[in-house]
Amino acid sequence: MTLPFSLPSDHRVAATRTWGRVRGVSLAPGGRTEGEREFLCFRPGFYVAMGNLVHVAARRDVYPSGDFIKLHLRLAGESRVAQAAAGGSQRVAPLSVSTLVQPHDSFKEEYFAAGVRERSLTLCCSRAFLAEEIGLDASTPTPGPIGHYLRGEARRFELQQLPLRTRQLDAANALLDSRPSDPYRALIAEAKAFELLHGFLSPVASDDAVAADEVDAGHGAGNAARERLAPVTHYIDTHLAAPIEMRDLTQRFALSEGQLSRAFRDAFGMPVFEYVGRQRLRRGRELLERGTMSVTEVAFSVGYSHVANFSTACKRAFGKSPQALRKEARAAGGDGAAPHR
Repeated sequence: MTLPFSLPSDHRVAATRTWGRVRGVSLAPGGRTEGEREFLCFRPGFYVAMGNLVHVAARRDVYPSGDFIKLHLRLAGESRVAQAAAGGSQRVAPLSVSTLVQPHDSFKEEYFAAGVRERSLTLCCSRAFLAEEIGLDASTPTPGPIGHYLRGEARRFELQQLPLRTRQLDAANALLDSRPSDPYRALIAEAKAFELLHGFLSPVASDDAVAADEVDAGHGAGNAARERLAPVTHYIDTHLAAPIEMRDLTQRFALSEGQLSRAFRDAFGMPVFEYVGRQRLRRGRELLERGTMSVTEVAFSVGYSHVANFSTACKRAFGKSPQALRKEARAAGGDGAAPHR
């Protein structure tokens, strides 16, 4: 199979596969990195690179730029990127989406620290693909990096980064989790790739659609603010068992403490750690009502280091002890399962 891209440094082709006109290439990284990168090539000038990797040791990769604009979604792990031999670097944060244009025939360097678990996805689009398939060319009034790329003005390494939105996260996960053994994989993979590309090309339209959906649902602007914080709340909601610190949140999402605090108050009417506490109690109550874990196990699983503290918080929030909440759920459900609400 002729590859439509240049191999990143220290990678070898491990396997190839086709689903109709969609071609798949799996790459095995050298060194002390576990997992693989996979490239799905949908059409000439349009492909996606996906990574599910554990960098056991610190790692440096070099990527030829090709003549593409790149949309990078980082679901987990962090790295630093730079144009080779140019000096300086920029952080690629978890739960972020970045656009990258760079001079043709230049190289990108990427650095991972030891122990980083990377889960990422990159869409690559050529000018010909954007013109022939999407209708975008140099005459299209498009600002920012994509405008520079379409007009052939990519004279410098230009990386712009924003928080990953919930819809982007869902589409990226669906693409990353699609299985090579699925004979119809090309259908879901190409559909999700185009969904991500649409969100990239139409950020204003996407925001308007989100806002309209929320107004129709009777939630209004408050939910629009919550949507913008979705990557942060998703991280909190999926890490309730671990210590959550403001410094970690601000570094992870490239926000100052003041920005994050104001955003939370605007979106939820409460400080960040009041939100964390409420989510821990909400999840704890769900687990108690499910009835499959002991009170001690529930307390630890939602981030309490002492069962007594969890019991006190339950009584303050719900007016009942954890044992009483579980007993009430069993009485309502009849079989130990959580009652339907």
